[in-house]
Amino acid sequence: MNVKEIVERHQRIALQFSGGKDSLALLYQMRPYWDRLTVYWLDTGDSFPETHELVEQLEQIVPHFERIEGRQPDVILAYGIPADIVPANATPIGIAAKGSGALIQDRYSCCMRSLMLPMHERMKADGITLVIRGQKASDRMRAPIKSGHVEDGIEYLFPLEGWDDSRVFAFLHEQGIALPRYYEVMRTSPDCMTCSAYWEDGRAAYLKRYHPEAYEEYQRRLNTISDATAEAITHFNMEIGG
Repeated sequence: MNVKEIVERHQRIALQFSGGKDSLALLYQMRPYWDRLTVYWLDTGDSFPETHELVEQLEQIVPHFERIEGRQPDVILAYGIPADIVPANATPIGIAAKGSGALIQDRYSCCMRSLMLPMHERMKADGITLVIRGQKASDRMRAPIKSGHVEDGIEYLFPLEGWDDSRVFAFLHEQGIALPRYYEVMRTSPDCMTCSAYWEDGRAAYLKRYHPEAYEEYQRRLNTISDATAEAITHFNMEIGG
């Protein structure tokens, strides 16, 4: 892909920044175009202090930097805490039928409602025609589109699409760019401190060490999920191979 040609076709350009390694590498790779683009970061309402610190540093050097207000606390209030397993009795219909229970939503729906929709709404409101992201083809989780995709009048550009994690880390090292502390323990960059899903990320160990208050809330939510799923898991284990 010819990044220069693509950028020159557009006047309203957004670089979506998450605070993770990929978007950080992307930001510095796109440094020659900083005067042409606006960096957007969405504060979920439950962002890590480490991410806030990084954002504050970038705001001092990036010419055009915008914060978007996320709505994670409101989404959880309305749709329940996120989890990787959602039992039937924790859905709105299940709770109505049972008469009580904890409301739980799947993790992707929570991310869509809390992060992705507010970000997309802002892109449309600001008249953005080119969105640049640090999405890679090797990512475990990624949007089901490729670089060059056009939707709702917005073109998507993924300059790191052919990279892998090792190349990202090597680039950041070469540039002398420090990563947030949570990469010392966690496997990915976290959007929300007390997210009760994405159990593979290693969140508990990091929160317990550096953010004990958030750790207590995180464990409270996990216990709620444990209680809600216990009956279904027991029945499942009796049925499988039975």
